[in-house]
Amino acid sequence: IPVLLDTRRERNDQIDKADALAAWAEMLRDTIASHAGLNQAVSMTAGVAPLPIQNEVRALAIRAERMPLSEALRRFANDVEDPVADLIVAALVIADQYQAQDLTKLLSDIAASSRMQSSMRLRIETGRARTYSSVRWIVAITFAMAIGLILFSPDFLDPYDGLVGQVVLGFIGALFTGAVWSLITMSRPIPEPRLLAGVEDAIAT
Repeated sequence: IPVLLDTRRERNDQIDKADALAAWAEMLRDTIASHAGLNQAVSMTAGVAPLPIQNEVRALAIRAERMPLSEALRRFANDVEDPVADLIVAALVIADQYQAQDLTKLLSDIAASSRMQSSMRLRIETGRARTYSSVRWIVAITFAMAIGLILFSPDFLDPYDGLVGQVVLGFIGALFTGAVWSLITMSRPIPEPRLLAGVEDAIAT
């Protein structure tokens, strides 16, 4: 049950992070649209960035004051480890190094795409909620029944005391454990391919 709850927390964190990155992209877009520079936009949004990425954005603002912005952005992408963050970083790095045109529209498109992904994940999560709840109840009831038999009706478990009984019990336990673990594995969020997947090695070099 704790592992099932942990996988659900991972999925919710992924959705919250995508929403936070979309909101931050919109903040950057609006700040840049008011004729602020990239460094200034990063600094201005650091104090109001959404909570799931607030620490990473603040670290980005501090680094941007001490090193080139493109390097600070790559470190930000390494910290967040999210495909949406990679898209934002790529857009900002191109704008910083090559003076990309229409950066505000690009940030708007990234934000809209991120919100669509979050909405789709949320719909999937809502559809699976009943299944996850049923599995948690099955696991809890199974363990409660086993503990109840041990405490209040130990004679019922006498056939499992022998060698054959232990083998049968082990087989049943293995099947049950395998089924639950398979569900946990399938319920974990699948990592999406990142645009800047090799940036960690570049930073280390």
